[in-house]
Amino acid sequence: MDYSYHINYLGFADPDKDRSILKDIQGRFRTNIFFEFNKTEGYVPLYTMREQEYKDLPSAYLIYMTSGSEYEAAMKLVGSWSHWQRLQKVKAFMHGVPESMQWRGIESWREEKELKDRAEAYNQLKVAAGSGNVQAQKIVFEGIKSRRKAGRPSKDEVHAEAARQAKHVRDIKDDLERIKLVSNGSTK
Repeated sequence: MDYSYHINYLGFADPDKDRSILKDIQGRFRTNIFFEFNKTEGYVPLYTMREQEYKDLPSAYLIYMTSGSEYEAAMKLVGSWSHWQRLQKVKAFMHGVPESMQWRGIESWREEKELKDRAEAYNQLKVAAGSGNVQAQKIVFEGIKSRRKAGRPSKDEVHAEAARQAKHVRDIKDDLERIKLVSNGSTK
């Protein structure tokens, strides 16, 4: 499969692209732009949610995964952040269809993209460290050293987390007390 198409895909980020296909006859943003949940007669799907092209439709998953950010992917796929937010109200778009597993939703894509981006950043750090970059070597070393082992947290970790949460609660109570004093008109 040639993924360069998805890497170089401009879609609706192209200012000259006709965006009228993204709206229905009443001028609302379409949410049925994906093959998997396009049940409205008269509206052609623009993408597939699958991990590869399907029925000659570009893979929204691949466009998302090869974009630099979710915003960039949104601009390529629908050309508008408002439209992207509208899509996020569609359960099938957010969660996919778990029973079929032919396609996953954006929540799963986000997790995978974060892992992918972290892995790429770590690999770039390793290359820089191998080239003698002392700061990169330090970051790579600290990252390896600080990885917590699997399993139950130690007593020290549990106590540290409890102390952090208790401090957070105290800070919130202090803030609420200050807000109450200011709203009553008295200041100390």
